[in-house]
Amino acid sequence: MQMKTEYAIVGSGAGGGTVAAELARRGGRVLVLERGPDYCFVGNHLFAVAVLDKHGFLTSQEGMGVARALVTGGSTMLTCGTASRPPGGVFERFDIDLSPYFEKAEEDLRVTALPDDTIGEATMSLLEAGNRLGMKWVKLEKFIDPEKCEPRYCNCMLGCPKEAKWTAREYLDEAKKHGAEVIPHVKIDEVVISGGEAAGVKGWQKGAGDFEVEADTVILSAGGLGTPVILQRSGIYDAGKGFFCDPLVFTIGIHPRLKGGFDPPMTVGTFDFWESEGFLLSPVVDPWVSMGLEMMKAKPSKLVDWPKYPGMMGIMTKGKDAVAGRINVDETFSKQLTYEDRAKLDKGIAISTKVLLEAGCKPESIWVNKPRGAHPGGTCRIGEVVNTDLETEVKNLFICDASVIPDSLAAPVVITLVALGKRLADHIRPEAQET
Repeated sequence: MQMKTEYAIVGSGAGGGTVAAELARRGGRVLVLERGPDYCFVGNHLFAVAVLDKHGFLTSQEGMGVARALVTGGSTMLTCGTASRPPGGVFERFDIDLSPYFEKAEEDLRVTALPDDTIGEATMSLLEAGNRLGMKWVKLEKFIDPEKCEPRYCNCMLGCPKEAKWTAREYLDEAKKHGAEVIPHVKIDEVVISGGEAAGVKGWQKGAGDFEVEADTVILSAGGLGTPVILQRSGIYDAGKGFFCDPLVFTIGIHPRLKGGFDPPMTVGTFDFWESEGFLLSPVVDPWVSMGLEMMKAKPSKLVDWPKYPGMMGIMTKGKDAVAGRINVDETFSKQLTYEDRAKLDKGIAISTKVLLEAGCKPESIWVNKPRGAHPGGTCRIGEVVNTDLETEVKNLFICDASVIPDSLAAPVVITLVALGKRLADHIRPEAQET
């Protein structure tokens, strides 16, 4: 199959979806190519297992699990819906001012804190416990509509069946209204380069075979793991040298009275240790089936507590890790947590344990799962693989996903990617050309 377009966007997550909507709204001819399917049966474990790469068992060569969704909307379909801006200095040192784009992104995503009754009594008790211990726990900003969110039965991390959580599919729908085409089941292998300029992409489509697109401009948004592989296959070999994955662990306890298992995740938390120690604390527990798998991997003796899932309360430690490891051209990757990375997680675990105990969890119920990666990025960093306009050494070949982020954020990346997408669209096709 051969096609021709003005803008070929590879990947439909937060970055790709944003750029697609902005360019299409301004009159551009946009084609979005998504490796995964366009499944709509969201909000259950079947959906999560179906769309997660390797069905949720994607690991580094060292065995650390990393989550990556292959589906229209990308990993926004399985996020906790938390809108955190990055720490100061991450982009400013490159003279990149994202503040006006953050404001636009937060308006589009309808960012707000959730009310107490939606957050849940168990989670609010953790906030209060943290504050009693001298920390500053606060409500976190969310891109979740409190009018649609169903309290005490949250499926954010399985895809929201109530459509309360914003996902990149909203931007894809907007792009399609302005004439864009979104094609699922297309795996792009490399960028077609002619005379030092991007001329299109080629790969294959499920059920159709070889697939090629001629395009004036190519934007890669295949994610921190996918984009560097495409670049390496296209002759840009510096891509994939080192990356971060914001490693996280959950410290889990069981409360004798409160029911926190189905509370919305990451609705409160503390940034007290974010800049000074390099980690964030926020309540999260895995969905109940995933919880059983985590128990089997980390603490099989705790499986007897699995039926007590509704009473479980958990605090996530998400750490800032060193940019290290390698993404290989065969899509395997290597990532080893350093001593410093592990020390940050251990400190977060110790503090989380104190908060759980203060909230009333039984000491004998507390356990910790194995570290895993949240959202790999930094594989095509600003200042190394792309310039400040997110353009590679190949003219008209841009990147807009977590791979361009220059350093670990130890925080959710969605709002950052939306802001970057809006900024890139302004560079490629300024508002003045809107039709």
